[in-house]
Amino acid sequence: MVLNLEQKKGDPDHLDGRVTVYAMIEIDPSELISMKHPIASMVHNGLLVAQGNFKEQSSLKDFLKSEMGLSLEEGLEEGLTELLDKMNGIESALDPQKLKDRLENMDGIEEFIPTPAKIVPFHSVQEILDQEGDVFFTGKFKNIGNAVLAVNSLPILYQAKFREQDMQKVRNEIEMLISQIEKNEPTLVAGPSDNIEEKILKEFIPNMLYCRKEPASLGSAVKQFRTFMTGYRFKEDVDELVTIISADGDLTEKEYRLLELYAKKIAAVKHEDFSAAEQYNREIHNIRDRH
Repeated sequence: MVLNLEQKKGDPDHLDGRVTVYAMIEIDPSELISMKHPIASMVHNGLLVAQGNFKEQSSLKDFLKSEMGLSLEEGLEEGLTELLDKMNGIESALDPQKLKDRLENMDGIEEFIPTPAKIVPFHSVQEILDQEGDVFFTGKFKNIGNAVLAVNSLPILYQAKFREQDMQKVRNEIEMLISQIEKNEPTLVAGPSDNIEEKILKEFIPNMLYCRKEPASLGSAVKQFRTFMTGYRFKEDVDELVTIISADGDLTEKEYRLLELYAKKIAAVKHEDFSAAEQYNREIHNIRDRH
């Protein structure tokens, strides 16, 4: 336990990405009802709870789109107008042009902006523990402002740890793929096809693996790969390779081997070494038949 923070559910070494954080408010219920604090109405049975979904919301844009139905992809000015409309006249307290200028300069630092958590009403600790993902208890508070600070601060640290864990998982996947390639050097295909195979194995596949946790980035990486494969006669090989990378969850050793074999087969076909291509194809089917 650190700073009286307790993880009530989940594995601290394998964060889920979805988190629920709660605090107990030790204030007389009648006093709470009369309190003018804007968060007071969100306290139920002495519980103040915040939730964050950093598995599906990896940026501020994701949060705004999910929680407010707002998309800045369609244009900054239109998106800003929509945001101000949803904020019930808050534009009277802002300088829209200054806010617009700041948003225009935000793209380069967006990854440093934490995705917000939201205050959600719950009526019992058991109801909180029934939530999917990780659950943390921040402690007991006699001041509602301090409780708000606690339940809103922990998700910021949580998402930093989760994103670091996620990136390390991707790095491990890439390193495992490279290790797999090094243990299985090509023996049948030589000459110009080596350049194609190397480009797929050491550029396109690692890039797609690196981007697989970011749907928008993965889409762009896949598009680049498909463009490179334009003209390749067996489109199903390209589709299968992309399907393996795009699937949820960690890749298995068999899936890494399949990625390698598809790359080798593609290179062999490009070099018109159909004997080698057929051997790789048999290996692919043998692996798939064992599932």
